[in-house]
Amino acid sequence: MSGPAAIDHRLLRSGIEYAVLMGDAIVKRKTSISVPRELRAVAGKARIPTGALGGLRRAVEADDRFRTAIAAGVLPELVDPIGILWLQRPDGWETQAEAIAAELAAEADDADLRAALRREEKRRHGAEQVAVRLRSDIVQRDESIEALRADVDAMRADVVKADDEVAALRAELVDVRIEARHARDREAAAKARLDAVQFAAVEWAETPSDPVVADDRSARPAGVDPAEVSDVAHAVRELADRLEALLPADRHGAVIRSEVRNPARLPGGVIASSADAAEFLLRSEAVVLVDGYNVAKLAWPSRSLEVQRTQLLDALENVARRFGSDITVVFDGASVVGAHATRRRLIRVVWSPEGVIADDVIRDEVRRLPPARAVVVVTNDAEIVADVKALGANVVPSNALIAVL
Repeated sequence: MSGPAAIDHRLLRSGIEYAVLMGDAIVKRKTSISVPRELRAVAGKARIPTGALGGLRRAVEADDRFRTAIAAGVLPELVDPIGILWLQRPDGWETQAEAIAAELAAEADDADLRAALRREEKRRHGAEQVAVRLRSDIVQRDESIEALRADVDAMRADVVKADDEVAALRAELVDVRIEARHARDREAAAKARLDAVQFAAVEWAETPSDPVVADDRSARPAGVDPAEVSDVAHAVRELADRLEALLPADRHGAVIRSEVRNPARLPGGVIASSADAAEFLLRSEAVVLVDGYNVAKLAWPSRSLEVQRTQLLDALENVARRFGSDITVVFDGASVVGAHATRRRLIRVVWSPEGVIADDVIRDEVRRLPPARAVVVVTNDAEIVADVKALGANVVPSNALIAVL
């Protein structure tokens, strides 16, 4: 009998043990090379039983791809010559292997057998060192992966923290802008009350002496001294004259009054009715007045009024949070059920009084705001558009705001 099968399994022990060792390393590294199932079953054992050598040999011989892959890196320190021939299989290897087998069979004395055992032990020790190095490389690789994962987690945490800080700063900015707007509103209301008091005082002081009126005690508030009122009116007029003197004057000495609001300028190339224009104005310092139902019914026509209102307010609060916009939403009808329950942190919600439509509230809001403050009105109502444009406000179509939402 000649050929590979004529070689005794025991003579191929070093090659078979090397195949088992390499198969175990390949499995642990999870490469694309498949390892025979029989080799995986004995991986890690201190010594392969002699009876298992035949099955392992056949498994290796049946898988040329695996055998060729491990044969490429075989070392004489790990595998004896006959094992190397069996794994690499160069031309004429069978004849060489049979010759080596015959030589081994002829070595019958104890000295040669002990030397062979020592060589086998040395090879086995070398194989164990290789296995240790492979295991060490795997451990180092796993540690590196864990370190990288920890770095990624830390960076993600930093990003989340930064996002939270940005959101907090934006919310704080919106609160400051809202508080400033309320302060301006309170200032305007106080000035209006002062003007009314001044006007009444002047009217009272300058009313000509009419015996009928003088005798009519019901026309004069109780406890009011006309002389006192006259002094107050005189002081008010003096104060008005001093304030007027502080206003700038032209070259002829006439006071220059800036009572006309000018629309905010858009960037070059931006169309006034576009979504780009809407976003630009929302990001500006302008007061934004939204015709509530005009926008909501266009955006969500198939839903109930309550759902339309809620969705519009939620969307506008998101815009105020993102852009820091100063937004007031005006709805028709303060008598609507649930109207006064609507409270928003970032935007102002106004309901028209009974008998007053939202259009008039929007017009009054534009007139009330100082001319130096830019105003943006969001609506598709042609009548409102014409009126607020005459008051110097920018107009954004409802569909342009919906595109931003």
